[in-house]
Amino acid sequence: MSLKRIVVSLFLALLSNSVSAGMTISGTRVIFPGSEREQVVRTNNQGNKPELVQVWVDDGSTNNDVNKMKVPFLVTPPVFRVEPRKGQSVRLIYNGMPLPQDKESVFWFNMLEIPPVEKGEENSDKLELAFRTRIKIFYRPKMLGSSSAYQLDKLRWSVIRGGKKGGGIKVENPTPYYFSFDSASIKSGNKSGALEIDMISPFSSNEIHPRNNISSSVNVTELSFRLLNDYGAAVDGTVSFKNGQGVLIKKQ
Repeated sequence: MSLKRIVVSLFLALLSNSVSAGMTISGTRVIFPGSEREQVVRTNNQGNKPELVQVWVDDGSTNNDVNKMKVPFLVTPPVFRVEPRKGQSVRLIYNGMPLPQDKESVFWFNMLEIPPVEKGEENSDKLELAFRTRIKIFYRPKMLGSSSAYQLDKLRWSVIRGGKKGGGIKVENPTPYYFSFDSASIKSGNKSGALEIDMISPFSSNEIHPRNNISSSVNVTELSFRLLNDYGAAVDGTVSFKNGQGVLIKKQ
């Protein structure tokens, strides 16, 4: 099949809205308490056709062989079929692999759905797409009784001036929790812009920079962010800056 024909087929499929993922995961993350041996992940087929599904856990590496990765969770069943408008519960079982007990660890739950081949179309020229969905698994040791949403006041914010990217914000995380941000924006003089921000690991620091060009010579006055909590809901926050140092504005 020629490349041109593949491109045309894909374009027509997109126009007809036939390219879409039918499988969904209930929730946007899994919190795995260290006191538990297993958690249940619920998957659902929202489409009108049966789906063949494969699930697995990886450590976030992009270049490593998944089959050779050492991960602390078993997933069962690893492969299953889900009928239209039905669901399947997947057991996520801790296998006893030693993990740090003084901070959270993060892994990834993967779900790959393979669409069925329609009867009579086995030998036809047709482009089939397999969709993969990934969500984070946060392993939380027994000694940690809170979550990042309740530790926001412990983050330390400071302005970075100059540099190749024209300045930005340094965020220091002295806590044992991961902070997952949905978005953030900054105000500097009469300008504002979105920040490139994602996730900050425990006991580490990140430098975040504006997506658009905000001069580092202009004073940063405010930063707004949306933090994702244990349920995947956004927690809004604002940091006020004075002399290059940021302070979280506590809500009344």
